[in-house]
Amino acid sequence: MKKKLLLTLSFILLVHAAPMSVSAEDIDQKIDAQTKKIEEIIKNEQDAKEYLATLETEIETIENEYQSVLSEKQKHEKEMNKLNTDIATLETKIKKRNDQLNAQARVTQTNNEQESVLAVILNSESISDAISKVLAVNTLVTANNDILTAQKEDKEELDHLKVSLTKTLETLEQKTAELEEKEAALTEAKLEQNVKINEISAALATEKAEKEKFVKQKEEAAKKKEAQLKAIAEEKKKEAEAKAIAEKQAKELAAKEQQAAAISKTSDSEKTVTTVPDTSADNSAETPSDSNDSQEVVTPPTSSGGWASPVASMIVTSGFGGREDPTGISGSFHDGIDFGGASGTPIMASRGGEVVTANYGGMAGNHVVIKHDNGYYSYYLHMSSLSVSAGQSVSAGQTLGGMGTTGNSTGVHLHFSISTGLWSGFVNPAPFLGL
Repeated sequence: MKKKLLLTLSFILLVHAAPMSVSAEDIDQKIDAQTKKIEEIIKNEQDAKEYLATLETEIETIENEYQSVLSEKQKHEKEMNKLNTDIATLETKIKKRNDQLNAQARVTQTNNEQESVLAVILNSESISDAISKVLAVNTLVTANNDILTAQKEDKEELDHLKVSLTKTLETLEQKTAELEEKEAALTEAKLEQNVKINEISAALATEKAEKEKFVKQKEEAAKKKEAQLKAIAEEKKKEAEAKAIAEKQAKELAAKEQQAAAISKTSDSEKTVTTVPDTSADNSAETPSDSNDSQEVVTPPTSSGGWASPVASMIVTSGFGGREDPTGISGSFHDGIDFGGASGTPIMASRGGEVVTANYGGMAGNHVVIKHDNGYYSYYLHMSSLSVSAGQSVSAGQTLGGMGTTGNSTGVHLHFSISTGLWSGFVNPAPFLGL
């Protein structure tokens, strides 16, 4: 009996303890594996930080070059402005000299000073008069020749300046093209930097969350193990009590057997058969099973109010509620649902009503707002084009425009919202659309 009792106890301990040991060991292995993953990501993060530092250095170099090119561009623009001023000044001087030559020509004609030197001498009253007239004629001719020479030189300088200006403009255009290329490279580098940072943060957060899940599982397993060990201790206590009772009954039985043996000495043929009652305690323990209350996920029913899908294919890229805006402008709450699609995909009125807004806004881009007969407003943002205008009545399914990425948008999509007031009281559109 004692042997049977010990075997029963051993079996109970084995059944209860073995699964807990295996489960705890399995969770520890998962935690260790997750820790290694996190360590690897942290190492990759360190490498990524070094890469980002290199990238930031490159960005700083590009920005310095940008400033240098910008300064050179401004310098060329100032030189170009000066050249234009010099050309205008030279043209003014040439015009004045032309006017001066024309005036002198008229004076010469009036005074008959275009006569030949011989005629001047013959018409002179005296030798001194002749000499004076000849000198005057020579002086006038020399002055005119000087003016013509100066004008020719100015024209040559003007032509030289024009050539220089053309070269300057060509250089300026080349520098502008280089500036545009460097600016594009700078923008791309910054975008790559942001993408890298987001990838590292997302990966690290995911793996840490996964490890935290395993740690919680281990804590739950430890609690279950503690409860099971407590139950085993209770079983051991009951078994000890049962053993004590059995030993007591055995002693009482032995005493009775001795007493019966003394009485039966007179008759060898008579035997007293003593029935030994089975006093072993019921050592079976009911192990409580974990019961998990099933939770049914309730899907909002399709509204009977007549709301229809604003796009032919409802590909949800971002839902309603808490969400960090990718551009960092609109805060951390998304007041609508984003549907993805190709540029120009037809956007349709989800319900009939009156168009109260159909224009462009800095944040919403090309957008349409419709007021409905049930007091709600529906919003269609970031459209590439508009097919309706304010004050127009539209029916459900009528095309409002095409899908685009205007305004505060990082890609082609439709931002669809429903509210109880104009630009206020936004509600989740999903139940209205049966999502």
